[in-house]
Amino acid sequence: METHEPSTRSVPWTTRDVWIGAILLGLWMVGYAAASYLVRVYSVDLDPGLFIGLAELALLVPIWWLAVRKYGVGWDSLGLREFDLGTLGVGCGLMIISVLFNATYSAFLAVFGLRMQVDLVPVFAELSSPWWLLLAGIVVAPIVEELFFRGFVFAGLAQRYSWRKAALISSALFALVHLQPLAIAPIFILGYIFAYLYQRSGSIWPAVLMHVSTNALGLGAAYLLSRMTLPG
Repeated sequence: METHEPSTRSVPWTTRDVWIGAILLGLWMVGYAAASYLVRVYSVDLDPGLFIGLAELALLVPIWWLAVRKYGVGWDSLGLREFDLGTLGVGCGLMIISVLFNATYSAFLAVFGLRMQVDLVPVFAELSSPWWLLLAGIVVAPIVEELFFRGFVFAGLAQRYSWRKAALISSALFALVHLQPLAIAPIFILGYIFAYLYQRSGSIWPAVLMHVSTNALGLGAAYLLSRMTLPG
């Protein structure tokens, strides 16, 4: 891993910018919870997938404000760059390890009657159309979250700390923001893998593709199960 140390490029934003971004992330979470509550209370006719997608896109605002606008840089500074295809092979190997860990961890939780994450099968079963949710989860969320947590947070922290420490901090933030206590460990591991892929390649695209694959497997399986359990 050390041989790829230089590939995390220098960025102009600072750890102070990152912590301001973390505070804005906290406010975003509060706003998301409040908006979700209001949508339910007032029975707003808004597709859940569209709501999630719009909420995810809102995370681009602090990135733009604290990096692109403030320092006059392009979005390529956040990792939207070309990369060596060999990184995908490394990513696939690491993802296999992650999947094996998740399977073992899920089996352990099942012994106690617990689930690692929220069951999305009933959610899909209630939707008239799954496409907004699939689009939000498989396309929008991976791109936006990798821009925020790896392109902005990880890269900013790596200017002051070692890349490993920056990966630990950004991965912890990534895991906590999902608000699923029993999934913190596996999400943290994913976050660390994504940070390593960015460190190795200098691009967020390998992490985005791995993130897309992970979400596609989970959401795709939930959707298929929801179709199988529909009455009639």
